[in-house]
Amino acid sequence: MASAEELFISVSPQFYRQSKSSGLMSQAELLHSLKHLRNLSVLARQKNDLRKNFHKLLSSTLKQINAIQDKMPTPQIPKTILRHEEQLSKSKLEPRPEVKKTFSKRDEIEEELLLIQAKLKELNS
Repeated sequence: MASAEELFISVSPQFYRQSKSSGLMSQAELLHSLKHLRNLSVLARQKNDLRKNFHKLLSSTLKQINAIQDKMPTPQIPKTILRHEEQLSKSKLEPRPEVKKTFSKRDEIEEELLLIQAKLKELNS
């Protein structure tokens, strides 16, 4: 007879095969899921590395843009245009809108970068 710890039951061969098959399928699915999780962790590491590289590239690009802009002469507004604006402002007695003395594309680039960063934050969240 069986001891108190052992229990024997009779199972049909078809039910045994189905149970064994479902157990093995579950084990295979778990291993498959584990494989996908490991791939996801590798991809997350690669994503972080790419983000760091992208940040380095952006910062070096900004440094190069600043260096180029420092070397470039700033265009001056012709005196005839300034005189004409002064005459218009005196005749109208209205406050004259500010005229940019320098034509820097840096502001436009920064605004575009801020828009791109906002879109990226939107996509990531």
